[in-house]
Amino acid sequence: MVLFLYSDSGGNMKIYLDVVFFINFMFDLLLLLSVGLERKNLPRLRRFLLGAFLGSLSLIFLFFNMNSIILFLLKVVVSIFMVLGTFGYHNKDHFWANIKSLYGSSIILGGMLYVLNIQFSYKQEGFIFFHDGTSINLIIIIIASPIIFFLYFKELQKRKEEKNFLYSIVITYKNQTLQVQGYLDTGNTIIDPYKKRHIIILDNKKITPKIEEAILVPFQTVGHQGLLRCIVPDEIKIEDKVLPKNKYLIGFSNEKINLKGSNCILPSEIREELK
Repeated sequence: MVLFLYSDSGGNMKIYLDVVFFINFMFDLLLLLSVGLERKNLPRLRRFLLGAFLGSLSLIFLFFNMNSIILFLLKVVVSIFMVLGTFGYHNKDHFWANIKSLYGSSIILGGMLYVLNIQFSYKQEGFIFFHDGTSINLIIIIIASPIIFFLYFKELQKRKEEKNFLYSIVITYKNQTLQVQGYLDTGNTIIDPYKKRHIIILDNKKITPKIEEAILVPFQTVGHQGLLRCIVPDEIKIEDKVLPKNKYLIGFSNEKINLKGSNCILPSEIREELK
């Protein structure tokens, strides 16, 4: 946390709590936004505001007499609450990745502020340095805030555009029901040459049909051609709308599918079905 102390002519130290709280809140907010951008994990802005507020509450520790070890441990606890308040808890790996990103960004930002403060906020007379009253931290906030907020909202807009191509799908086959996230890919033009059925491509580990039930559909991509193993599903439901099963086949990819967070590739004709 960043703390500013100002001295009057009598040598007494004054703490401007409103300034201290604002600067700490803004730096915590920018820090959490940086973590979100780095991790490609962007919850709503109010979650970032909550995390920054929780971080700023650590200013209360300044009013208690405690040694540096206890103060460090308390700040670690506060940082955990900051991460949980902003990004939530999904699993252990997700949580620790956010913590590492938070401290990594803190080290970079803290080091940059230290260097800039020494260069611009302190004057030197021989071997003696003294603060000249310049708040380089406020200047950094004024400069960095628009940049980071611009990147945040730009990334949010990109996510919204990508969501226009994401659909929730439920596939039923031989008493097996599978719910997956599908990505509409205009490049998926594979069609069953026999009955002109469009192919929904799925990871081959999601459903395990019998070999004798498979339909082999020839396909060709750039530099590659072969046969795609497909099945006729009992039912396909997309966004709670049941598709005519005589128009679609489920094809199985030998490679793991992870496209924009989805594990299923949809043909562009799906969008016409949903109109």
